[in-house]
This record gives sequence, C-alpha cells and structure tokens, in this order.
Amino acid sequence: MSKQHEEVQLPAEDLEQFVFEVFSEGGLPDDHARIASNALVTANLRGVDSHGVVRLEPYIENIEGGGFNPDPDITIDRSGPSSLHVDADDGLGQVATDAAMEATVEAAAETGAAFASIRNSNHFGTAAYYTQKAARADCIGFAMTNVGPNVVPFGGLDPFFGTNPLGFSIPTQRSFPITLDMATSVVAKGKIHVAEEEGDSIPDDWAIDESGQPATEPEDVEALRPVGGPKGYGLGLLVDVCSGLLSGMGTSPEVDSLYDDYTSPQRVGHFVGAIDISAFRDVPAFKSDIDQMIEGLKEIRTSDGIEEVKLPGEIEAETREKRSAEGIPIGSGVYDTLGDLGERYGVELP
Repeated sequence: MSKQHEEVQLPAEDLEQFVFEVFSEGGLPDDHARIASNALVTANLRGVDSHGVVRLEPYIENIEGGGFNPDPDITIDRSGPSSLHVDADDGLGQVATDAAMEATVEAAAETGAAFASIRNSNHFGTAAYYTQKAARADCIGFAMTNVGPNVVPFGGLDPFFGTNPLGFSIPTQRSFPITLDMATSVVAKGKIHVAEEEGDSIPDDWAIDESGQPATEPEDVEALRPVGGPKGYGLGLLVDVCSGLLSGMGTSPEVDSLYDDYTSPQRVGHFVGAIDISAFRDVPAFKSDIDQMIEGLKEIRTSDGIEEVKLPGEIEAETREKRSAEGIPIGSGVYDTLGDLGERYGVELP
C-alpha cells in the first residue's frame, strides 16, 4: 500500500525560477538553464512528474561530476535537404534536442518533411516537449530516444532495451495539440524513482525482480516489462534503431545510466522529425478536418463511469490548466531533495 505524504503546492513560475537559478549556479549558461528549467517544470505542469523536477538532482550531480558538459558546443549539420545531424557535445539533452527540433521545423518548411539524428547527448526529458514545439509551428512532430538497458525483451529475463520513449503531436483548433508521449515499457523508469523517493510500493505488473518474479518494491526492480508484450518490444527496437543506430551511438546496452556514474556522459542518441502540413494541405482545412475527427470521437458511446472519450494529451492539457492556476503538487521527499539543492547553491526554495 502507498504511504500518505504531505504535498506542497508551488506556483509554476516560482518553481521554474528556482530550478533555473540552481542550474545557473551549478554552471549552466543562462540560455541553457532557461530551456532545461522550462522543460522540467513543463513536465510537472502536464502531470508527468516522473520527468519533472525529480530529475534536477541527478542532472546537477552529473554537471558537478563532469558527466554532463555544462557549456557544450552544439553543432547542426544539414547532410541533405531533409536530414540533419546534431552533435550535443555531451550537454543536456533538452538543450540539444530543442535546437534540433527548431532546425528540423525550419528544414521541413523548405522540403515538406525533415528529420534530425542527435548524438553525444544525455537524458532529454519528455518527448512531448519537442513534439509540441513542432505542433506550434503547424507541423506534425515526432521525437524518440534510446535509454540505458532497463526493459526485458518479450520472453526474456534480462534487460536489453531501455524504456525507449516515443511521441508525436498533431496541431488542432483546440487550445492543445493531440499528443502521445509514451514509454515502450509498461511505465517510465522515472515512476520507479518517484516511488522510491516517496517511499511507495509499485503495482506488480510494472517490473520484475532478479528472479523474474513481479517486483512491488522499487529497490527490488531488476527490469521493467515492455508495454503490450511483444508490441512494446517491437516499438522499443524501432526506437533503438532510429535513435541509437542512425546516430551511431549504439543500442541501449551501450548507453550509460543517468544515476550510476556522474563522471561519464551517457552518450544517448535521439531522433526528431517534423512534417510541414502546408506542404500537403491548406493548414486551416487540415485543422478543420482534425476538429471534425475529434467531434466524431467525442460522440462515441462510453463505458460505465467514463464521461467522454479523451484525446491523447487531453488529460495532460487539463492537468496543465489546473496546475497553472493552483500550483504544482510536490511530494515531501522531492521537496526535501530540492531544498537540499537550494541550500547547496544558496537558492531559496519557494
């Protein structure tokens, strides 16, 4: 059973400023600190707390330990009309991937579609952060990344692929884009870290222990399960090929952990893409058709206890609206960790 914890409600802008100042005091240039802090707090706003400020501590430890380059020389080379190669120079994944998506959207405006392979990077947070950037530019955005091995292949007992998330966003006439951001495992590894931070147990279908039995305590987790069995296994393989092999960084077993060694870069590979809608359709007409599709989905009969069919990303959009108004709930364990980081750098936690 989960334990009960007191939560602290923090205004998003105050929390983001705190994270920005910690990053800045930790050695990041202000423009990089701004991107990284916005990416983490945006995850919390959307309710994806596993990829929010709970990641600040390992990021800072990696910056201090030398694993993350605080001031990388990010290079973007356009090898063809629709292909870009980005070298993150061992910096934060958020900074390189944000720049990569921006360049990809610009290239897609010329060619109709473009893709970027990103090498020598580190943990990039949520895929939705980049796909929604593309959607704001009236593109269909894609993003994926490989991660160190922590998911068993279907039928196996030892981890090989990472949680290998993938995501997409589609622009709409509504206040939010349709957005899918999913791990190819049953859950993101970050949820295990949050449960461990808060002293909670986990459901028995999330992970296995060393003997292959269901793990219910975070400290007993040997590996996560792939979502949908063989389907998640196949998707995880695709993400590894696009993120790791196209970039030349290798497969998940060659990626270092975010947590185990703070002195070495993870050497993660990412892959992002953008399809410029205007190259195929009149954008308002496309969005009108999307809205008609949405209306059709909303008219579908629902199961007992379900008010309406939700779009991918709709619950997160509703959570963002609520948390923007009421504040972001931070558990006591995460709050204490943030407080310790604030004391280390002389930054006051709200």
